[in-house]
Amino acid sequence: MRLFFVVLLCLIPHFLTGNSYQKERFGLWVVRYAVTTKADIDKVLTTAIELNITDIFFQVRALGHTYYNSQWEKKADNIKGDFDPLDYAIKQSGSFGIRIHAWVNMFYVWAGDRFPSDKNHIVNRRSDFILRNGGFPDYNSLKNEGHEGFFLDPKVADVQDDLLEILKELAMNYDLDGIHLDYYRYPSLAYSFTPASRTLYMLENIYDPWQVYQSSQTYTEYRGYEVFLYADRTYRNSLAGVLSGYLERISKIVKSIQPDLKVSVAVKPDPVEAKHRYFQDWLNWIQRDVCDFVVLMNYRTDWLEFKAVLKQLTDQNLKEKIMIGISTYNQNVEAVLKRLEAVRKGNFSGFSIFSYNYLDENRTYFLSLRRQIFAWR
Repeated sequence: MRLFFVVLLCLIPHFLTGNSYQKERFGLWVVRYAVTTKADIDKVLTTAIELNITDIFFQVRALGHTYYNSQWEKKADNIKGDFDPLDYAIKQSGSFGIRIHAWVNMFYVWAGDRFPSDKNHIVNRRSDFILRNGGFPDYNSLKNEGHEGFFLDPKVADVQDDLLEILKELAMNYDLDGIHLDYYRYPSLAYSFTPASRTLYMLENIYDPWQVYQSSQTYTEYRGYEVFLYADRTYRNSLAGVLSGYLERISKIVKSIQPDLKVSVAVKPDPVEAKHRYFQDWLNWIQRDVCDFVVLMNYRTDWLEFKAVLKQLTDQNLKEKIMIGISTYNQNVEAVLKRLEAVRKGNFSGFSIFSYNYLDENRTYFLSLRRQIFAWR
């Protein structure tokens, strides 16, 4: 602990110089495995200061477990006793001007062949509301189709209320700078159904949406192509509307508790793909101030593809609400620096590095990145 503060005192001049120069956010995602002890968090903060980080996205919920003291969900087993990682991180970071955002995995709640043994785990309590394509999903099939695991249905009121209790708890009990929502999306069109949401949709729109896609050819032959197009468009718009409406509700409620709290969402980077494949209508969100900003997960290793995402975004007023996420795990330091420079030249609100964990596990990479960032900045 003493060594931690000695290191920080040595780094403060660099940190303050960096902050006086920059207006943009320089973020760092910290995955939950790195925040289980005080020593872990001290190391995170040391690294953040060495890189001139202004904002830490600190993962506090994943797979139905929390990394803070919660009355709603069980704390992760690898955290000992009453230790509250989030509380400790907030208190330690305050002196150095680093903003802490509670990073919450939303609808993605479980991965694995077997469900957790804890009957109170959300995936057990709300198993009826796990998204599926027809029958109950098989984990291996989900993985083979490119999905992370099991997602809860965003349309169902009980699911929304459960997750809101967690967000309200964070806003009420912690002096946070922000709440950062991840996996705030549908996994795909194919896996966008539950019996409950199908029933709700039929009550609102007469027809069962799953039947539209069970066999689109049969549906088209029976109903006609124009009817299929109408049904498809209407259903897709409804999915985007569910996420947009719920996000608006989240922002309103957490800001009623902490008015200065920033609500952000990690989103797919291409706005067209995000809206039509994952139903994240994030351009609409920032245009209407439904959330304060978004972080585009632009992890593309192909330079032209990375730049193409940035070139789509030309409205400077919207750029001020967009951070660009840049990956380290799949590209070298030079590629990362090239992307950081492009983001700065594009006048976005900042960038966030994914992830601290990779930098911590690859110290040579980290040292090279740190050296070049200080020279660059």
